[in-house]
Order: sequence, then structure tokens, then C-alpha cells
Amino acid sequence: MDLGQRLQICREAKKVTQAEMARACNLSKNYISAIERGINKCTAQTLIAYAEKLDMSLDELIGREKSGNIIPELRRILSSMEPEQQKKILQIINLISQ
Repeated sequence: MDLGQRLQICREAKKVTQAEMARACNLSKNYISAIERGINKCTAQTLIAYAEKLDMSLDELIGREKSGNIIPELRRILSSMEPEQQKKILQIINLISQ
């Protein structure tokens, strides 16, 4: 998978539109689309803006997380949950850790 495809998949998983990402990156929607299709290059500044907008680390964003590291997986799962579900998970974790 190339970087553009990875950016698109991460953006869509977080339910962020290309227009929203364009505003966050200070670029046009067409430029974001071209990055995700592999036509335009992605600068480090744009990668950082993607990561910030998607609340991900750069390693997560580009797919370089260490195998066996559960933190990115937990973050991904929790970010897709509603706040009330997140609170219930936190209560369960607190009970288990006592």
C-alpha cells in the first residue's frame, strides 16, 4: 500500500472529509485528493497536519508501529467508540487494575 492510500484509509476511518483535511493542512481539497491518489507528493508538514487532525502519531499514520504494541490498536478502537462507551471501558479497566 502506498502512502496516499494509507492517508486516505486513515482519514476515512476517522470520518474526516477531504475538505476538512484540506483546511487542516492549509491546502485545497483537490490537492488532498491528488496526494491520496499518489499524483502529488506529500510534504513532512502535510504529514504532520494529517497526524494532528486524525489524532495519530506519525508512526501510526504511515504504518510503522511496532508489532505487538497494543497502544495504537487500543487508540484506534477507542476512537471509533462513542464517549459513553469509552467511559464504560475505562470503568472496566479501573476495576481490573485494582
